Amino acid sequence: MVAISSPGIGSGLDINGLIGALMAAERLPLGVMNARKDELNTDLSAYGRLKGAISDFKSAMGSLGAIDKFSVNAASSSNDGVFTVGASSTAAPGSYSIDFSDNGTNQLAQAHRLTSLDFADTSSSIAATGTLRIDLGGNSFDVVIDASNDSLDGIKNAINSATDNTGVTATVITVDSGSRLLLSSDKTGAANSVTLSDVSGNVAATLGMTTVSAAQDAIFLLDGHQVTSASNTVTGAIEGVTIELNALGATGTTETLTVSRDIGAVQENVQAFVNAFNDLQGMIGYLSKGDLQGDNTLISIQSEMRNIFNTAPTGLGTSLQFLSEVGIKTTRTGELELDTSVLNEKLAEDFNGVAELFAHDDQGYAFRLEALADRQLAIDGIIDTREDGINARIDRIDAQIENFEYRLTLTEARYRAQFTALDGLLSSMQSTSNFLAQQLGSLPGSAAG
Repeated sequence: MVAISSPGIGSGLDINGLIGALMAAERLPLGVMNARKDELNTDLSAYGRLKGAISDFKSAMGSLGAIDKFSVNAASSSNDGVFTVGASSTAAPGSYSIDFSDNGTNQLAQAHRLTSLDFADTSSSIAATGTLRIDLGGNSFDVVIDASNDSLDGIKNAINSATDNTGVTATVITVDSGSRLLLSSDKTGAANSVTLSDVSGNVAATLGMTTVSAAQDAIFLLDGHQVTSASNTVTGAIEGVTIELNALGATGTTETLTVSRDIGAVQENVQAFVNAFNDLQGMIGYLSKGDLQGDNTLISIQSEMRNIFNTAPTGLGTSLQFLSEVGIKTTRTGELELDTSVLNEKLAEDFNGVAELFAHDDQGYAFRLEALADRQLAIDGIIDTREDGINARIDRIDAQIENFEYRLTLTEARYRAQFTALDGLLSSMQSTSNFLAQQLGSLPGSAAG
């Protein structure tokens, strides 16, 4: 039977209470260590918020930190029903005539489609077997048709599941006259026609495929010159421009394709630059008054940013030197604000100059600020080094806490052993006292008179 222990029952001492009070006093340093650890975790969280703000700032700089970021073009079509258009950064502003009218020559690109003769149904044998070769634009693959798959469904499945299928899709249809096998090229263009032949047997001969729609290229006129394309998505006709042909226009009509600078997109990017800077400054201000008050890291970041804003770029092909000249000014609170009317005026006057002011390789403001953000966010950068130091201190405190808690366990065990011994001693003394009192009480003349 397990003995039931109740500390202090023999002596009447509140041993658990005494040990609890002593251990509470012993644990006071542990509270101090945990409080310091909480402070360090708060600092670590603050650096995380700072990194997030710098990362957002870096992203905004990325929209302006390279010259090609200013090559933002807007492309438009005078008739989206005839064609739509998109432009990349390599496109040059300009206007082009597009004749995609129904003039007997212009046409949309289309894929080759073929149909077989009529058969009774899709699952019955067509009474033909052998090796069927299917060629798409000079690239062919073979399928074997035997008694297990000599139906329209079987042939369809054999074609679609062929691992070396070069781009032909088979389907079956059932119409009033019977069931048919349909084949279509996955690619448009005159060069992508589909042909069937028998390597052995008579499957192609039995199917009797005929053309439903011929393989053909798209044809249209660009500034009076013919353009031929295997696809209705035309690239390369105008550098950096993608034309999507949709439908022939009315006979005798000509449409216009226009590529222009997307000033609105540039303005949005500059406003994002201003907003990101203000957000970063706001976060730095918040942290400098709170969790990172007096922190040298914040002071260093602000100092480096001020140095960039106060240092005019050199070697630019423009007379522009400071952001204030393009409408970005500093308010009394230290934030930036953008005057869009000034920016738009400068973009109209000297678009390339504004681009250089922001994005010149090595000298542009956005280029230098993005490089600064990269350094600050880099492994072994100023923030990463600070975080490593904090994490190292947290690790040391964790080790101290673990060691201290182990010592507390030993201390409590020692107290409990000591008080248990004291409890036993007092209990023994109490028993002896009671025995002596009993013996003395039994002596003659000890009774009260």
